[in-house]
Amino acid sequence: MKNTATISRRSLMAAVPLIMCAGAATAASDSSLMVQRLNWSGVRLRTGNIDLLIDASSSENTPAPLEPAASRTFALATHHHGDHLDIGLLQGELGDRGYLVIHHDVAALIDLRAVKVQTVDLYEPVFFSRGSGAFAAWCVPASDGFGDPQTSWIVDGGGRRIIHCGDTLWHGNWWKIARAYGPFDLAFVPINGARQIGGLITDVQRPMMMEPEEAAAAAAALGAKRAVPIHYGFSAPNYLEQDNPEERFINAAKKHGVKTKVMRSGETMSL
Repeated sequence: MKNTATISRRSLMAAVPLIMCAGAATAASDSSLMVQRLNWSGVRLRTGNIDLLIDASSSENTPAPLEPAASRTFALATHHHGDHLDIGLLQGELGDRGYLVIHHDVAALIDLRAVKVQTVDLYEPVFFSRGSGAFAAWCVPASDGFGDPQTSWIVDGGGRRIIHCGDTLWHGNWWKIARAYGPFDLAFVPINGARQIGGLITDVQRPMMMEPEEAAAAAAALGAKRAVPIHYGFSAPNYLEQDNPEERFINAAKKHGVKTKVMRSGETMSL
């Protein structure tokens, strides 16, 4: 029979911080993560009484705020384009106590007077709220089809971890992101492979964000347990979306062994 060692006071005191951290981690994972699809690329996350918006933008069919209302709302944006960063919408959503977090290169392209803004570097952790840490988030590399600064956002909350990819192109950081921050319970990936024509941009027959098959491959490279398609369902004379992006994405994801979940505007699910 193995001898039982006597625990010294010093050993016990050294273990206290570890015990406290373990308890905090357990408490943080007690709350589930609620996910609501908004419009276009927008997502609302909720754990406990904290809401976190990612790439929220408004339209005629913007989903109504969830009831009961969260006690505090914060926001992230992958880049400054108006269909991903809607300052007018955020002014109403964030109120006096919320704020927007973006990469500092993105902040250089918006009017910082309209909402409270906190800027961060790549891989720098940010907490919502700063006191509770109900959500932790990191921005990681992405690639913009217009040459503008863009990131993807990783969010941890309610015992779950998601990644929101904005409207990125295919790039080579997927595997590093997966190794450093995975596994991901959910990946939001843009799928419409659109070409936008006008001004400086001439049509050279190349997509400015991931095509459906690339989005499925990205979800596979990330090791996502499930992928939600975003950023599709709109075409205009100077904005050319590829045909059947949703069907193509689902079929490609099946080939990669990636589960998919199509969420309509306003739809919610719990993780």
